[in-house]
Amino acid sequence: MKRILLVFSLIIVLVAAHAQETFKVVKDIPHTSVKNQQMAGTCWAFATTSYLESELMRKGTGEFDLSELFFVYYAYMMKMDNFIRLKGLANFSQGGQAHDVFAVFDKYGAVTETDFNGLAPGDSIFDHTEMEGILKAMGKYWAAQSKPGKYWMRATRAILDTYLGTMPNEITFKKKTYTPIEFRQAVVSLKSSDYVELTSFSHHPYYQPFRLEIPDNWMGAQYYNLPIDELMDVINYAMDNGYTICWDGDVSEKQFKHRSNYARLDDEDVKLTQSLRQKDFDDFVTTDDHLMHMVGLSEDSTGNRYYIIKNSWGTESNSNGGYLNMSRGFVYMKTVAILIHKDAIPEKIRKKLGV
Repeated sequence: MKRILLVFSLIIVLVAAHAQETFKVVKDIPHTSVKNQQMAGTCWAFATTSYLESELMRKGTGEFDLSELFFVYYAYMMKMDNFIRLKGLANFSQGGQAHDVFAVFDKYGAVTETDFNGLAPGDSIFDHTEMEGILKAMGKYWAAQSKPGKYWMRATRAILDTYLGTMPNEITFKKKTYTPIEFRQAVVSLKSSDYVELTSFSHHPYYQPFRLEIPDNWMGAQYYNLPIDELMDVINYAMDNGYTICWDGDVSEKQFKHRSNYARLDDEDVKLTQSLRQKDFDDFVTTDDHLMHMVGLSEDSTGNRYYIIKNSWGTESNSNGGYLNMSRGFVYMKTVAILIHKDAIPEKIRKKLGV
């Protein structure tokens, strides 16, 4: 009986401690509503599309609901081309990076969610497991041939049309007709050259770009390298000045507690260093797991700064409407990369990077 009472008392203490976990919103930068990627590995598309929508709001263009799956569809086309050209020696998976969206944006344009929702007729859940398997098997076959044949692109599109729905050639927006590229040029008038991806790892020189060695960087994109303290300066400067951030990092750690509305290190008082970050990256402790959208600042009950993160797991994924609060220590240790507008970088750091 005493043991039962002890266990019950511990449960009460733990529940009380959880109940005391409250956060106050300090800064809420304009952004669109939380979406749900469901069973698909498309966080990169959801996070970056959300980021684009915030940029349109920041620039005064208006509030948009852009199609995430438009970017997914054409990223698969580009991914297949890359996979075949490299004779199958490339990553081919559901994952991706923020720059994938910008690459599709530049080459193919954009459409709204109403124009293309990425669901085949009769489907209501995003689940790309079967589609990925079929596409990868096809890619392996074509990559193994002396010539890939002339139908690989048509066949790839047929699979994508089957699982994601047929891509529109034209859309109507405010009573005007546009192709996706025209819509990008005339309406969603963002320039990919205004944006840059930043990271922080000591196995490459600082203030120079390098190809970040993570599997989902299948494009081999270049990221500018900063010391971690300066990367944190960029993040804080952006937040303080009303710029959101597309965040890429590690969420496999037990300290990432989305259901409890927060992510923080077990001991935030431990001195954090660049070398600790690097060791975790080198040892595959810190891995490239998930992209989300950083949209503001919050504080815990003792006044510690947290970063408000918009996730893409739906509004019912936690008690905070799908948002979580990420501590400074977690951001410091577990950020793999960020995508940001160049104007959101302090001038002194921009000069060092030459951007």
